[in-house]
Amino acid sequence: MRRWTTALLALQFTLIVGVAAQAPDGPDASEVWSVAGKVVLRLHATVGDKTPKRRVELLDERLTEMLSKAERPIGVADIEMQESGGDVTITVCGDLLVTVLPGDASPNKTTPQKLGRMWLSSLRKTVPLLSPRVNRGGA
Repeated sequence: MRRWTTALLALQFTLIVGVAAQAPDGPDASEVWSVAGKVVLRLHATVGDKTPKRRVELLDERLTEMLSKAERPIGVADIEMQESGGDVTITVCGDLLVTVLPGDASPNKTTPQKLGRMWLSSLRKTVPLLSPRVNRGGA
């Protein structure tokens, strides 16, 4: 039994290291924003000094701030996509959450508008679940 455990641990470590070694690194690496293990968005584009990794961190910060200041549960209708002058943004309760860039869309062989609609759908399925709820049933 002990041999099997050791062998499985070694195999697991090898697989983890192998996957990590294959992951691209650097400014052109894509970054995933996930919630509870579910991929919500994949960011590809770098904007100025904001790599995809930094953009995911900013997304986390923005959403945390939005959830903490929300005076009521965030619903699907509170999450909107806006287009202005070719820019596509997604807002929550009127505050910017994420900008959909051509560099995010091109690896998916789509436009920022189409990718924005996909992200909007994904965010509408995820963000309301994160929003605090009032416990009306008691403890």
